[in-house]
Amino acid sequence: MKFFSQDPPNAFRSIVFVSSLLLLATLARLYLNSRRPRNFPPGPTPSPIIGNLPELPPTKAFLKFHRWRKQYGDIIGLKFGPQNVVVLNNYQHVKELFDKRGALYSSRPESYVGNELVCPGEVHVLLLPYSAAWRKLRKCFQQLMTVSSVETLLPIQIAEATKTVHDIINDPEGFYNHLRRFPSAVMLATAYGKRGRSFEDQVIQDLYAMLHDFTEVLAPGFMPPADEFPILKYIPEWMAGWKRRARAVGTGQMELYRNLLEEARQRSENGELKDCFLKTLMKEQNEGKNELNDAQLAYVAGIFIEAGSDTTASSLLSFCLAMVTHSHVLKKCQEEVDACCPEHSPTADEARNLPYLKACLTETLRWRPVAPGGIPHALTEDNVYGEYVLPKGTMLLANTWGIHHDESEYVNPAEFIPERFLDNKFGTIKKEKDGENDRRRTTYAFGAGRRVCAGQRLAENGLAIIAAKIVWAFDISPTSQIDSSIETGYTDGFVLAPKPYAAKFVPRTQERVSIIAKEAEEAEKFLSRFN
Repeated sequence: MKFFSQDPPNAFRSIVFVSSLLLLATLARLYLNSRRPRNFPPGPTPSPIIGNLPELPPTKAFLKFHRWRKQYGDIIGLKFGPQNVVVLNNYQHVKELFDKRGALYSSRPESYVGNELVCPGEVHVLLLPYSAAWRKLRKCFQQLMTVSSVETLLPIQIAEATKTVHDIINDPEGFYNHLRRFPSAVMLATAYGKRGRSFEDQVIQDLYAMLHDFTEVLAPGFMPPADEFPILKYIPEWMAGWKRRARAVGTGQMELYRNLLEEARQRSENGELKDCFLKTLMKEQNEGKNELNDAQLAYVAGIFIEAGSDTTASSLLSFCLAMVTHSHVLKKCQEEVDACCPEHSPTADEARNLPYLKACLTETLRWRPVAPGGIPHALTEDNVYGEYVLPKGTMLLANTWGIHHDESEYVNPAEFIPERFLDNKFGTIKKEKDGENDRRRTTYAFGAGRRVCAGQRLAENGLAIIAAKIVWAFDISPTSQIDSSIETGYTDGFVLAPKPYAAKFVPRTQERVSIIAKEAEEAEKFLSRFN
């Protein structure tokens, strides 16, 4: 009580003194925590308190990580303020840590923006740490993405691919958005039993607007580093526009997914809902088999279109970009598909059994991975890795760009060379047998370890089908100079895609136009069940 009975000037001085001590203590703690731990992987010297954050570019940090590799090696230790960060630039480290030590390296870093502002309530499987909630949601995806389940979706992919080719024939200048519509339409039918007829459909417009905002607010460097400097969490929302922005994105996302869920429920009650993932999930929820609340149910279905739209569209646009800028590759693809099916566009089985086309698609994923910086993992306890000691809570980034552009693994990695995958499914300088013995992955575009993308087979099927139909139907050429560089020709953000480019899609023959028109009629009859 004596403190509060002091005269105002003395009381003010006491408050200033105590506040100064607290500030100094906080700064001292931040300074100590921003220092590199002992036996940490090599990396640039961190600045006091802020660590290596000032050295990172605002976008496409994966390019900086790749350049640092020449100076510091395949495994780099960084400090994002007090946060320990390790970047893996070689598949060996990813295999040893993510694949072999998945029990320790499968969590996610704390994400105040992701899990508290954008997606509160343990709903988004991509952002959740390794936990019971994550395992419950992951199990739902795995059960829906079995080999047999994915095979049942081929008719939808074939029909929507045929419609896409038909749309480009009728509107060649709109190819960019027609290609973006394809994966969204497949996932709408698959997850919700719902059509996505045109890129201008409101649901597809809402989806891509949401995906743009979602990937933007989660992109490294876009938001203040609240996880590295927790004091930022306590700034009142009325003073923090970034908080309001993140919360608005989350609200919009939840509204979109809930509206789609309620619409599907209404159609189910009316007996109008066709077989789809959501119909299965709602039935299991009613029977108490999946223990999902409504918010989680809405997000499980929503994440199917979220994960399957932007990423597949990006890969498809990159494939077409490669065809436009590598005419000799396109010609080889056309010769292969013509020999297989001269009188009809490729079926699913035919599309998946074209070796050169498959090599082109694998090379596309290597050359221009959709998430080149990787999705952060987190270490759940202290771990010794070779000569290094990695502390609990360390954030780990598998730099997919660095792994796929490793000059010690690939000949001329900056070049688009599908032939590298013809005699060696890994496309590497080392022999295929060496890769198999080493248990490496063909591509790291879908992640690794227990967090690997559950929809990889679905995505690969869709890409093979639409790519085969495109090269069968069209000659593709540039109408002006095209920028295919990752630095300037691609968007920024968490998921990268080619910026709109000028290309001409010309039907190869009038006969093939007629064939596609006839096949499109059959596709429309099939898809009408989802109207």
